[in-house]
Amino acid sequence: MRRPPWIRPLLWHASAAIPVLGAAAAFYGPALARTGGVWPAPLDDVYIHFGFARAAALGHPFSWIPGNGYSSGGTSLAYPLALAPGYLLGFRGAWLGLFAALLACAALLDLCRSLRWLLDPRGGPGAPYSRWVAWAAPLFVVAVPLLDWSWFSGMELALLGAVMGRALVAVRRAELAPPAQRPAEQLRAGLLAALLVATRPEAVALAAPLAVAVAHAAGSLGAAASLARASLPTALLLAAQAAANRALTGEWSAAGAVRKLILSNPYPAPLEKALEVIKNLAALRVQALESALGGPSYAFLLPLLGALAALDRRTRRLAVPLLIGAYGSLLLVALNATARYQNLRYAAPALAMLLVAAALGTEALARRGRLAAGVAAALALAALAAPSAWFARQIDHFARSSANIAGQQVEVARRLAAREPRPRRVLLGDAGAIPYLSGIPAIDGLGLGGYRGMPFARASVHGVPAVVELIERLDAAERPDVFALYPSWWGGLADVFGRRVDAVKIEDNVMCAADEKVIYEADWSALAPPGERRDEAIDEVDIADLVDERAHGYAFPSPRGGWVVGAVLRDGSDGGGAPRFDAGRIIPEGREQSFVIGAAAAAAAAAASARGPAVLALRTDGGGPIAIGVAIERAADEARVEVPERPLDRWSEIRVPLRDVAPGDLVRIRALRGTFRSFHVWLLRP
Repeated sequence: MRRPPWIRPLLWHASAAIPVLGAAAAFYGPALARTGGVWPAPLDDVYIHFGFARAAALGHPFSWIPGNGYSSGGTSLAYPLALAPGYLLGFRGAWLGLFAALLACAALLDLCRSLRWLLDPRGGPGAPYSRWVAWAAPLFVVAVPLLDWSWFSGMELALLGAVMGRALVAVRRAELAPPAQRPAEQLRAGLLAALLVATRPEAVALAAPLAVAVAHAAGSLGAAASLARASLPTALLLAAQAAANRALTGEWSAAGAVRKLILSNPYPAPLEKALEVIKNLAALRVQALESALGGPSYAFLLPLLGALAALDRRTRRLAVPLLIGAYGSLLLVALNATARYQNLRYAAPALAMLLVAAALGTEALARRGRLAAGVAAALALAALAAPSAWFARQIDHFARSSANIAGQQVEVARRLAAREPRPRRVLLGDAGAIPYLSGIPAIDGLGLGGYRGMPFARASVHGVPAVVELIERLDAAERPDVFALYPSWWGGLADVFGRRVDAVKIEDNVMCAADEKVIYEADWSALAPPGERRDEAIDEVDIADLVDERAHGYAFPSPRGGWVVGAVLRDGSDGGGAPRFDAGRIIPEGREQSFVIGAAAAAAAAAASARGPAVLALRTDGGGPIAIGVAIERAADEARVEVPERPLDRWSEIRVPLRDVAPGDLVRIRALRGTFRSFHVWLLRP
């Protein structure tokens, strides 16, 4: 009796659901037991996505918190938009994680379906020997425990997998389509490639070679036009994102790149940055591409199967981009200072690409006959079985990490929400659960949440005092009245401007940045009122205030110089004034800082004279004798100023007379002897 045509697809979907849902249950079950019923999230970053999703559902897309304005700090542009319907459907609070889990399972099943379509030989030589590979597709998806950890984490990786599968299918359809339909299929492939990048930025390493593959299969349509259709959507997306970032934040790059990329750190020398990248690459290779795949004896099998796909005429247009994308994405994430942490989640896209390439290689080998099919089955079995020893450890790590987030971040959110009076705004560092679950507005001191276009992300790279300088710009009623911070991360802020009132400490910490998160009440009394100006000043530069520095074209000696420092000292020559905070930069001996006299000077000079004598007043702190040189770029001479020893308990001022200055002049200040600690510069008319 012949089976109805719908039986085979039904059986395949059932066979695909078993490993995907089984893996999901294996991870979520123990984690739920550890969290006491709170839906498990092994990363606090999951709640950052939830915050963006809630804002989108409430009509504020691309904002972390409604009212904070545009943020470029979301790792994924697309994922919060995919989560937003869940919020609207009633998945609120931590239960949005359940919607994310359902979305992840659906996305993985969709990836399995795409793989099945790519692997089904549809007749032809050797087809009977390779048909089994399509049935094994779900095993390739869930075979690596380290990857499963990320699939089910609540992050965007499962959605990335589904989009990747659809993009690969679109590239294959563009290759097989008749000439009349091929342009539409090429554009479809290009749009899906752009969606890949919108889901995860390092997927550009796959999107670019996929566009080349589409052009390579253009046939009579012409390579140039085909390449344009396949690549322009991604190029336009990246250009639009960069333009929006520039217009709304002042940075071309996203906040995550500013904050996390090794290249963004202004202090290390190029060789030091290169060594850090090499360390990341070594860790990713050993831990993600070797240990996670079963150790050195088996780790070569997946790349080997991928290489076989690259050598096969039928699969090479997909396999080559997948291999380039896998290793290219690893090179990109190696630039990330956090690449080695958070259970190597940044390596997960590369593992997903390798597994898909290996599935294609298995089918390509099996298609070559009975003996080849046996070899393919043996290689695939070994490659997929080797990582299985890590399942118990990864499941346990998932559960412990989820317990960490629930025990610390979720608990801090609960305590803040219960405080009386209700906090006005909380200052935190890249913490998603706290504002999302408490409902309290927040400022992310690390800048990934964004706040009204202020450069918190770059300030956090320069140093904690630079973050305080930005808070000083806010009205008193807008400044956070509560902190929820790791003290070791925020020296000079939590201990200077905060009073400890509560803390949450966890045991068995495997995921949080520290085992204790402390709640502080804020005291900003040492900050100047926003917009405060010195009466006789025609211009001023608040050193380490990145907004002021940018406005004045300020340059500090980098690398290995210009480090940001901060202090709270008393004003006045006798030290009798009120304590006042200021941040500044360290100018090593022989190095210089410079700035351009700005527009504020032009407005003030209109009432006096556009050019003429002035006094440069430089604020510094206490210390031993130093000597500095001050020069106007258009002048040939440099004024040398000997600065005597200064008391440690108060701010000191160095006054340097200048014969002739005007708006637009470049002023250079050099440390001639000793280290100059520069905090503030005023230009005064005598």
